[in-house]
Amino acid sequence: MNKRTISMMLALLTAAGVLSACGDAGTGETKQTNASTTTAAVTDAEEVVEDNGRSGVNDTLPTDLDLGGQTVRFMVRAGDLDTSSEFIAEATNGEIVNDATFARNQAVEERLNVKIEYLPVNTDRHSDINGDIRKSVTAGSDDFELCANHAAKNTQIITEGMYLDLKSLDYLDFSQPWWNQTYMEMTDFNGCSYTAFGELSQTMISGTFSMFFNKTMFREFYPDEPSLYETVNAGQWTIEKLISYCTPLYRDLNGNGQADEEDRYGHFFTNTKTLGADSFTGGANINLVVRQDDGSYAFGGANERASKFYSLMDKLLFEDNNTCRTPDNNEDVFNTMKNGQTMFTTWMLTGVNYLRDMEDDYGIIPMPKLDEAQESYTAYCHNGSSVFGIPTTENEPDKIAAFMEAMAAETYRVVTPAYFETALKGKYSRDSETSQMLDIIVSGVYLDIGYIYGSSLGAPIDKMRQVLSSSTQCEKAISTMTKIEKSVISGMEKIIEKYEALE
Repeated sequence: MNKRTISMMLALLTAAGVLSACGDAGTGETKQTNASTTTAAVTDAEEVVEDNGRSGVNDTLPTDLDLGGQTVRFMVRAGDLDTSSEFIAEATNGEIVNDATFARNQAVEERLNVKIEYLPVNTDRHSDINGDIRKSVTAGSDDFELCANHAAKNTQIITEGMYLDLKSLDYLDFSQPWWNQTYMEMTDFNGCSYTAFGELSQTMISGTFSMFFNKTMFREFYPDEPSLYETVNAGQWTIEKLISYCTPLYRDLNGNGQADEEDRYGHFFTNTKTLGADSFTGGANINLVVRQDDGSYAFGGANERASKFYSLMDKLLFEDNNTCRTPDNNEDVFNTMKNGQTMFTTWMLTGVNYLRDMEDDYGIIPMPKLDEAQESYTAYCHNGSSVFGIPTTENEPDKIAAFMEAMAAETYRVVTPAYFETALKGKYSRDSETSQMLDIIVSGVYLDIGYIYGSSLGAPIDKMRQVLSSSTQCEKAISTMTKIEKSVISGMEKIIEKYEALE
């Protein structure tokens, strides 16, 4: 498989659809001046970053653009490792991603003659800053110029008039590879886009769901089987295949005659409502909301494909002691895999941060497909990844738009290569095949309307988490999901009405 840039991979996203047919691009025109980049070199880094040719990709900002020493106050979430490292780097420290982030910030400050002032809010990836934004904008205060918020929960305040239409501003060029085209299309309403998503959000990549496995265990118990990498490349990595590897592994290690957390299993899955449900839903390419050809919306959580998904998940999670289920979450989901009690677990790619001390070899592969008929491996990107908006209280929005474009472009050229090529592929993954698997994983990222707009639709993904939380819930999944169909579709209609009122 040829190595590709992240932009090329994200271009393969299978879009769920757009809210409405696009109209005019906005009241302003994007500057199209060819410009060379002032990309800063990442110094004192652990190793040389392979950029896949990204450093030579120019943006369209004027080469002589000068913002006059303006301070850009950038409100960001910084309550956990993922969000705190996304934008803020106070100095170089020899850690490759931190130093790349520092270099990016410095390069943009020097290029545009601006000063970046980060306004960190102690909120993590799973939470939003809606209250801070709403309070400031409704009061007419001039507290910040730009914000990075939780993608799904942010949709709640878009239709309240909190943000400017980004497509009406100069300098933002959404045709560039650093912007996620699928998100921009999906959130477009009659040519207006009030938020943006792309590589400026490092959590877009770190938030991609994938499967981790104990490679040492796999070699021990399945020495005659093809490697999991071969299975993936053959298109045969499915939920049924996962089950086939899990069922023989159960052993009553403590000899008490009961399946408990001290025994050995094939797979780990949290026994409460968990992001593990997001992992498998995305891997099986389940679209909770689908836009029809006539512009209407259909619910995908109770159709034939979903029914097969629930049946397979019931078998994986609740039959034959395939799965160890405990309340562990976040970094603790890796505990049983690290100590050799389970072979497989699922989490976002950020999970590599919790495996640095793992003694056994581990690998990373895509989430299993629903079946071999599924054309490709797919994955949700966590809906708490950061999206960006400029508040309606901003007096010089074109300047902030230029800042956004410069930051996104420099992230594409400097930070993503450091994070993906060097940190993920080099530092944390332990074999060359994992590097190839990461390409496949990220190339399959797709966005589901029901996932991104979920906070305004009664959170259908939360229902999915509920039905996978117990055997009883899983057996009545179709009934549970059917009950929310009308409210989800009604929610979509209300979103459209709010957009129309906003115009």
